[in-house]
Amino acid sequence: MKRMALILSVLALLGCFFLPTQAAETDSVPYICDTVPLLTDTERTSLEAQAEEISRQYQCAVYFITVDDYTDYADGDVYEVAKAIYRANGLGWGEEKSGVMLLLSMAERDYSLIAYGYGNTAFTDYGKDYLAERFLDDFADNDWASGCRDYLDTCADLLSQARSGSPFDRGSQVKTWSVLLLSLALAFPVAWLICWIWKTVAQKKVSESREAQSYLKTGGLTITNRRDLYTHSTSTRRKIEKPSASGGGTTVGSDGFSGKSGKF
Repeated sequence: MKRMALILSVLALLGCFFLPTQAAETDSVPYICDTVPLLTDTERTSLEAQAEEISRQYQCAVYFITVDDYTDYADGDVYEVAKAIYRANGLGWGEEKSGVMLLLSMAERDYSLIAYGYGNTAFTDYGKDYLAERFLDDFADNDWASGCRDYLDTCADLLSQARSGSPFDRGSQVKTWSVLLLSLALAFPVAWLICWIWKTVAQKKVSESREAQSYLKTGGLTITNRRDLYTHSTSTRRKIEKPSASGGGTTVGSDGFSGKSGKF
């Protein structure tokens, strides 16, 4: 019965998935499928254009799907249903069906984030945790457009980093313009504060040194000789631990999917 429900539900979503067997590099399959709906038409159009651009640029499809209740689609938990929807609609980019998909189910506020093909390379287990942190706070506040935008922006960052040869994982940092600009914004106030403190201390020392001259008699202090004696040196060694390779990577199931699920 659930299998039939899945087929019927997929047919009911034809407004989002027009050609279920077509690869995602065509223009017939949208990347933003908001069946609830949670987004306005303007928001959906803008986010669709962004998702399409990201998918084409990195050749890894990026999907965002909302449903009323995931249990209407197939047996299993939200993670299993997300995979069923991905397979039933032939989603993914190219022959490897590479992609990442975020499914929101509103009935119990469940989400599932899954990856397939090259998506498993770009979105490591650690990367998925990082990605989820970017959108969950927005969804918790029912800010659906901002959450979807944060999801797409972070997907672009992680895909860019992966295509450059360094997938985001434990011990790495996301290379984004926002992080750079934030660093610069924080650097200027800190630099100004340091300069102000240095100037204040320097002026105080100059003042103290001038006042001290009044306590010295002319010719009362003369340094005629100075010696520097070397006695010993101290060195400290610290072992630098390298991160364990076993702590990163992507856990891929026998069906080729990786992912995580939770509440929002």
